[in-house]
Amino acid sequence: MSGIRRALVTLLMYLLAAAAFLAVYLHLGDRLPEHIAAHFTGSGADDYSSRGSFLATSLGVLGGLGALCCGLSALRGTPAQQRALTVLGCAVAGILGYGLTAVLLVNADAADVTAVRLPWWQLLTAVGVGAVTGAAGWLLSGRARPETDRRGPAGPVEQLTLSDGESAAWTQAVGSRVLPLVGLGTLVLAVVLGLTDGPLPAVVLLVVGVPLTALTKARVTVDRRGVTIASSAVPRPRLTIPLERVVDASRREVNAVQDFGGWGYRAASGASGVILRSGEALSVRLTSGSEFVVTVDDAATAAALLNTLAARERTARGR
Repeated sequence: MSGIRRALVTLLMYLLAAAAFLAVYLHLGDRLPEHIAAHFTGSGADDYSSRGSFLATSLGVLGGLGALCCGLSALRGTPAQQRALTVLGCAVAGILGYGLTAVLLVNADAADVTAVRLPWWQLLTAVGVGAVTGAAGWLLSGRARPETDRRGPAGPVEQLTLSDGESAAWTQAVGSRVLPLVGLGTLVLAVVLGLTDGPLPAVVLLVVGVPLTALTKARVTVDRRGVTIASSAVPRPRLTIPLERVVDASRREVNAVQDFGGWGYRAASGASGVILRSGEALSVRLTSGSEFVVTVDDAATAAALLNTLAARERTARGR
C-alpha cells in the first residue's frame, strides 16, 4: 500500500480520538469545574489546569502526535516496518484519546478537584482501547506488497594482494549527524521529566537516550578477526562478524531511510547492519545467505582486505 494511504489511516485514528474527546468536553459543559485535575500519580492529582487550557493542550498534543505519526507511517521501508509504524500510531491515538477523555469524566461534578482520582481500571481500559485501534490500523493498512530491492547492486568482489605470512588491518571512524540530535533531545527531555514528573519517565528515556548518544560515532575495523564495529564513546558493546561467516564483501551505496527505515542498528528484508548515515557502505555476504551492511568511508579497500582474509581463513580450514 502507498505511504499516503498509511498516513490517512493514522490520521483517521487521531481525528476520531480528537472528535471523541471534544464531544465529551462539550457534552459535560458546566459539569466540569473551572479548574480540573489534569495530571495524576499513584496518590492522586498533582497538577491542575483551567478547562480552556486543558482543552487547547489536549487538542494540541493530539494534533502534534498525529502529524508526527502520520509522517512516520508514510516513510519508506520494509513492508513489516511500514505496517508496524501504522499500527503503533493508531494504538497511541487510542490510548491518548481515551486517557484524555477519562480525565474529563473523573472531573465531572467534582466539588473538590484535589480529591479527584483516576482509577487504575481507567488506565487498563486505555490500553485496551489502544489495542483495538492498533488492530484496526493493522486491518485498514492491508498487506504491504514487497517492494523491489532499492539497494544498489554490490560492487565487484575484489581482493587485496598480500604476501604469504603478511598481515594487514584496516580501520575507519564513521559518525552520524542525526543520532546526536535525537540522543541529546531524549536526554534533555529526561531531565525535564525527572524534575517535573518524577524519576520513572526520566529513567525510561535515559535507557533510550544513553545508547543513542553512545552510537553516534563508531569505529569499523577489518583484520584477522573479521569485521568489528565498536562505539567510539564506550568500549562495550561491540559487534564482530568473524571471518568464517564471510562469503565475500563489496562496496555499495545505501539510503538510510529508504533501505533500512532509519539510523542505528537496523534490520531489513534479508539484511541487517549498523547504519549511521546514507552513502558509501561495506556490504558483507554471510554464510547464512543474509547481508550485513555498515556505512563507512573507503569501503572498497575494507571489502578487498576482508575478501583476502576470508579466503585465507577458508584455505587454512581446508588443510
